[in-house]
Amino acid sequence: MNLTYGNQTVNFYHKIKELVETSPYKERCLKDIDWDEDFLPKRIVVSLSGGCDSSSAMYLTAKHFPQIEIHPITFRDVNAPKDADAAIEIVKFIKKKFPNCRIDDPEVGEYNDQDTSTYPRAMSMIQNDPRYKTMTITQMSKVNQLDDGNEKFMENFKGPIRLDGMTANPPKEVRMKFSDYMIKRFPEHKYLEKDIKRVTGEPRRDVHNKPELRFDVYQPFLNVNKRFVAGIFQSEGLMDEMFPLTRSCVGSAKQTKDFTAWCWQCFWCYEKAWAFNLPHTHMA
Repeated sequence: MNLTYGNQTVNFYHKIKELVETSPYKERCLKDIDWDEDFLPKRIVVSLSGGCDSSSAMYLTAKHFPQIEIHPITFRDVNAPKDADAAIEIVKFIKKKFPNCRIDDPEVGEYNDQDTSTYPRAMSMIQNDPRYKTMTITQMSKVNQLDDGNEKFMENFKGPIRLDGMTANPPKEVRMKFSDYMIKRFPEHKYLEKDIKRVTGEPRRDVHNKPELRFDVYQPFLNVNKRFVAGIFQSEGLMDEMFPLTRSCVGSAKQTKDFTAWCWQCFWCYEKAWAFNLPHTHMA
């Protein structure tokens, strides 16, 4: 099923058979995932961050594939707890929107990216995996803890696929405008070259026609940027009800008025504003 939003097209779910056939994990995919007669997964685990990407991937699944069991999970950051609350409200909204879908109440775990016992593993991955070379140790710690939690949760179900809504980076010129904006507006941060590279996107989100299926993790938005996601919200009439529930900012409690506002200093605020064409006096 080809879906076009924001002048970008995604083959949603129906490309999975082709992806399995060309996957280096083909045998595991065929053996360990529970497929229906149309070669669609019978059940998915949705990893919800509270942001727009994962929530829109779940929304489209519920709308177009109501036969698929949806098992949502979110993880509460013990140092910034309100993103999980957003994810819970998003699940409630989608369940109400599609009452005939088979959607569980969300499982809620937690993580602590300031737990220094997780840092040796995180540092090893930053040093040895090119996908993570620009990430900070706390960012890598978060990724590891979420991956571990998702894998453990998936063990509760027969042959699920994990649905991950991660999108590609914005175009490079957009990302560089963000670094220029930060240097100009916040000179006290004293950005170094490595900091600029870090805040202008992650290598794992660069587009190189990457396969959207990695064994049991399906990333349908991997090769489109967040303007695709913005198109979903705008075309599906979600701007008034679901969009206000979403949270993407990673600013501190002080920057966000105790996590109740956007910080306008992180790349995630900038990217979201760019994708949705949101005006703000601070933006370049």
